[in-house]
Amino acid sequence: MINTLKVDEIYESVITSLENEAKGVCKINGMVVFVPKALVGEKVRVRITEIKKNFARGKVVEILEPSKKRVTSKCPYYEECGGCSLRHQTKEENLKFKKEKVENALKRIGKIDALVDECIPCFKDDHYRNKVSFKVEDDRIGFYAEGTYQLVDVKYCLLAENKINDCLTVIRNYIKEHKNKIKNITIKHGNALDEVLIDIYSLSDKDIKILDYLITNINNLKTVIFNDKVVYGTGYINQISNGLMFACSSKSFFQVNDVQTEKLYQTALENAKLKNDDVVLDLYSGTGTISCITSSHVKKVIGIEIVEDAVLDAKQNLKINNINNVKFICGDVTKEVSKIKEKIDVIIVDPPRRGIDRKAIAIMKKISPKKIVYISCNPVTMARDLSYLTDLYDVKKVTPVDMFPNTAHVECVTVLNLK
Repeated sequence: MINTLKVDEIYESVITSLENEAKGVCKINGMVVFVPKALVGEKVRVRITEIKKNFARGKVVEILEPSKKRVTSKCPYYEECGGCSLRHQTKEENLKFKKEKVENALKRIGKIDALVDECIPCFKDDHYRNKVSFKVEDDRIGFYAEGTYQLVDVKYCLLAENKINDCLTVIRNYIKEHKNKIKNITIKHGNALDEVLIDIYSLSDKDIKILDYLITNINNLKTVIFNDKVVYGTGYINQISNGLMFACSSKSFFQVNDVQTEKLYQTALENAKLKNDDVVLDLYSGTGTISCITSSHVKKVIGIEIVEDAVLDAKQNLKINNINNVKFICGDVTKEVSKIKEKIDVIIVDPPRRGIDRKAIAIMKKISPKKIVYISCNPVTMARDLSYLTDLYDVKKVTPVDMFPNTAHVECVTVLNLK
């Protein structure tokens, strides 16, 4: 196919679908063009921003015929910021999009015909994130524009909890007044005791002088990490989830949406129908959140995690919650599983976005527990992984959970039963 498109030229087209990350899809002169923040059925004028071999990218210049599903974004930075992707569509359509995203992944990638539940909504569409990472350039702080390294300077983020935005205001005031070489600042808020953790990365050790300013101006500041060193406090804040307390360091993974996390794990437990004599293996156990929450429903939980710091955090969480039937092992799943002597009844797996390692899948099949509980943040890799397991397991149902309102991301829970 001969490409006739030109960068910076403007064309008219109609959006026919949304791709996986919620970008509008249209065809212009026979070439597929991806257009952010455009909706199905809309007639748009599009400026071409980039041309590849088999597709192009564009930006909406004008909406000639808007969709009835279009809404006005409340965020003043939405058109440029790359943080959100679905503020321009109704909540109902966003939930529908996420359900269909899961269905499409299962059918096209996994070749799996399973029931997909309605996406479980979150009652908070904004101010739900307990962790936000901001980019810093001189006296500006914010997020990169979509698909670029151009910083969008923001005074607040609608996704962030109010406490995080309060901290952002303090930090903005500082960098406006002081020359610095700070590059990244992550703010975490702990819901247990209203605590704040701030993690700073700078090209200059001299920027440690920000510490006194933060201590003076931020209420409930619990700890500060500067260039990977704890320079104030204990290095931890505390989170409550499903009735348990968890100590979270700067490197600890913890779900960013407190309220919806409870729904996610409760859904997993309800669908798994665990028994009090079950022995559970938790792969990619991280800081032990799922292991701890599962522990009161079963006989024993064994967690395996390769990151040493995460295992130390997990063991600390056992002490905090006085849990005695969970054991954490630090090591590679593919090497450590063979050392386990107990008969495993259930495997729980909550892998990173890249999904489960093929060697780990082979080990799971060798163990062949009666159930596998799969929690996923990426429907595409989940569908791929499930396809490797369907020779031994039935996949009857997948439940999407809207952990990330106003974005294209969705969490999923499914339970596989041994045939």
